[in-house]
Amino acid sequence: MYRIVLAGCVILALVTGCKKVEKASQPEKPQGNPLVIGLIPEQDIFSQVERYRPLADYVSRKVGRKIELKVLTRYGNIVNNFVSSGMDGAFFGSFTYTLAHAKLGVEALARPVDLDGASTYCGLLFVRKDSGIISIKEMRGK
Repeated sequence: MYRIVLAGCVILALVTGCKKVEKASQPEKPQGNPLVIGLIPEQDIFSQVERYRPLADYVSRKVGRKIELKVLTRYGNIVNNFVSSGMDGAFFGSFTYTLAHAKLGVEALARPVDLDGASTYCGLLFVRKDSGIISIKEMRGK
């Protein structure tokens, strides 16, 4: 009886292991003009592009278009550079997004989320000691 059960298990393993294996499909080559995505300038622009490259490659495979990363110059006129460079999108920080939203009407498509599901931002406001401003209410209109 033991041999019959053992033989049945071996035959079952062989039969289930003899399926036709299909070749994995090759990823499609991106088509058309590349999508140009801007990055706000940080301390080291070379490592910044390197850091965003895996995400750009992932999005490229998903949308079927090559993604070209371009670091926007000069933080001060970043929205104007975004427009004049003809970019299709950008990774903006909270301040630059606020400017781009107000001037161009851009909308956020994605935002970072922590492992706990929270997406928050923390900012600090500084005033001169001799300004007389002690609370946020006292900042209104200044």
